[in-house]
Amino acid sequence: MKTILYIFLLTTSFVSAQNITTKLVDEENKPLAAISIEIENSAKKNYDLTSDENGIFNFEIEQASSFTIYIKEYGFQEFEQNFQTKEIKSPLTILLKKDESIDLKTVTISGQKPLIKRKIDRLEFNVENTPLQNLSAWDIVKNTPNVLVKNDQLSVRGNTQILVTINDKKTLMTEDQLKQLLENTEGSTVSSVEVITNPPAKYEASGSAIINIKMKQNVLSGYKGQFSTRYHQATYAKGMVGTSQSYNKNKWQLSGSYYFVNGKYMRSNFDVVTYDADKTRWESDMVRKTVAKAQHIYNFASQYTIDSLSNLQFGLNGYNNPASIGNYKVPTTIYSLDTNEIESYYLTQNHRREFSNNFNAYLAYDKKFGKNNLTWTNNFSTRHYKESQDVLTQLHFINQPYKENYFLSKAKQDINLYATQLDYALTNNNFGLEAGLKYSFVKNDNDLDFFEKTTNQIDYQPEKSNVFNYKEQIFAAYVSSNFKWKKWVAKAGLRTETTWINIISDNPYSKNNRTKTDFFPTAYLMYSFEKSGQIGLNYGKRIDRPNYNFLNPSKSYYNLFSYFQGDPTIKSTIIHNLSLTYTISDWNFEAYYRYEKNPAMELSIQNPETFETVYHFTNIKNGEAYGLNLSKNYNLKSWWKINLFAMAEYNKNYFFGTDQKTYKNDVVFYNVNLNTQIDLDTEKTFSISVGYVYNSKAIQASFDIGSSQNTYLILNKKLWDKRFEIGLTLNDIFRTDRNTIVTKYANQNQYFKDYRDTQYFILNLKYNFGNQKVKEAKQIEKTAEQNRI
Repeated sequence: MKTILYIFLLTTSFVSAQNITTKLVDEENKPLAAISIEIENSAKKNYDLTSDENGIFNFEIEQASSFTIYIKEYGFQEFEQNFQTKEIKSPLTILLKKDESIDLKTVTISGQKPLIKRKIDRLEFNVENTPLQNLSAWDIVKNTPNVLVKNDQLSVRGNTQILVTINDKKTLMTEDQLKQLLENTEGSTVSSVEVITNPPAKYEASGSAIINIKMKQNVLSGYKGQFSTRYHQATYAKGMVGTSQSYNKNKWQLSGSYYFVNGKYMRSNFDVVTYDADKTRWESDMVRKTVAKAQHIYNFASQYTIDSLSNLQFGLNGYNNPASIGNYKVPTTIYSLDTNEIESYYLTQNHRREFSNNFNAYLAYDKKFGKNNLTWTNNFSTRHYKESQDVLTQLHFINQPYKENYFLSKAKQDINLYATQLDYALTNNNFGLEAGLKYSFVKNDNDLDFFEKTTNQIDYQPEKSNVFNYKEQIFAAYVSSNFKWKKWVAKAGLRTETTWINIISDNPYSKNNRTKTDFFPTAYLMYSFEKSGQIGLNYGKRIDRPNYNFLNPSKSYYNLFSYFQGDPTIKSTIIHNLSLTYTISDWNFEAYYRYEKNPAMELSIQNPETFETVYHFTNIKNGEAYGLNLSKNYNLKSWWKINLFAMAEYNKNYFFGTDQKTYKNDVVFYNVNLNTQIDLDTEKTFSISVGYVYNSKAIQASFDIGSSQNTYLILNKKLWDKRFEIGLTLNDIFRTDRNTIVTKYANQNQYFKDYRDTQYFILNLKYNFGNQKVKEAKQIEKTAEQNRI
């Protein structure tokens, strides 16, 4: 293998990447500073740049035969021109002409490049230099076309089996941790959000779709920094303080950030379970108040340029929460269905404490050989999680004496993973080729110790304790190619992944050792019309592997009558995506079909014999979805923009009931996301954003999820030459972002009212110092295995 690689490299042409220096000037030949430029070359590499104080920007053409420069800046005529590399003589000068149709005396909003851009394998939502950058990264993602947020869970076209990446770097955090990270990430650092509904073969096969958040990159050398603080008032208060620093000089690019978060979190649930055979209704009213006094979010990224053809990248990031403490009192009242009077009741007091620490590190080496490129990437990640709880239940049951039940549980999880990947890319005029190999290893160890009070002492209960060990290895290989001719673009690829899994659980006893090989084809075809129109067709097969803790079959008790249980025999979900896209004059339309074999999800199952409610993560039979969506940006005035996204989807799930019968649950789901942004002055220092989101009834296996809506308002003011910013966010103004979840079939009859404390206001303060146009250090993509931690 080494010999073949050596011969290959020797026979490859060594051609240096051409550097293009470009200067922007106006009609008086004066340099134009701080102008945003978008560049796309024939090698399908994109640049988002900004001109310096002399109107100059630089970029490498990377062996591409041609490139297109696109500039749309308020006060100037739109510029778009294609250049042939062999005809370019650096430095290049571009003249921007004034737009005489604009009245500078009126209130204006800055012009932008197209907010939505359709590419052959993704939809790019550009937010750079728009009022949306006054929002947090979380709010920007929520406003991205094709992305839905329901119960703080992200989904793409209604599918929650997705991956979230930042600069193509996969996140290691849970849903709550990811939300908190994005809420604490300034929107001004976000350039665009890519929604990849059918990821190419180069990407991991895991997940139905990918949301990639692209952070803003600038071109000037030097140092910059930002200090920010946030006050968040919902039912309880939370606070954040943090800083980010960047330095770019000569061969080094360095960046880092640290955020400290402190506060109280609340979630309320009202649960009703009806036992028809027993003729009773059990109502539980729970308010979960959790105190997290210290949460630490940190990130460091670096890149060292060895020479013009090679670079070395290193970075680390993590999340640490020493203690989340909750003291929950949950009264449960039992009513007689015949008389609707109280028959019995009990009170649960749960003291819970959690510790979590996630850490990730990466090292990568990138080398160019003429038109060829080799990248070797290594990732190492760990997660340590501990949870302890002691639960006291005071029972007042009819025709029974007063009784108390007391138990304690201690759970621990340690996950370690390593992944290494080698990628090769060839770019040659209108043809491109990609290929790669990957290996990953994961080890997941879990311990659960259960103690219960019997007579006058607390005894260890081995029958309710468990040791669970999980090991996984994945060997993957892929090849992908693309070809352009005239107005057509085609792309196709194939990825194969062989997975070896070893699972051992002692209580309940389970041993599972299996090996499986899957193939994942992808295909894309797009045709471009004369007048900014495109039509495309694509297909892809994907897989969704369960999170590691969902494989653990031990019973994790919430209280005396409810617990969570995973499934070690759970199957990975196979997903088929087929899409037809059409774009014309800023209108984006999409029709799609999705089929899911063995989708996995959490189900709630009531047991009439023990009066227990089991939250069980397992497979259902299959799911299908037929959908249509559209998005459009309206420029009503130069200072007033409206963005619209709407979708309709017919979704159906087939699931196995407790009576072993197969049931069908279906619904037509609607979503509307309407928001407007207004710049209130010509200096772009005062802006307002108002938005409205509506979600109709949805389904998840046996669950019917009620409709919800959210109305929000955001004000942002910049002072002191835009270095100091004040922001105010009012979310869920009418307190309508809440859900009622119902399941009723066979002997199952229950519903839950869920409210996640979404009505709040946030006050943001941030101060920028140093050179605010420093290029950020690049981030390395992590593995799919890391996302399942």
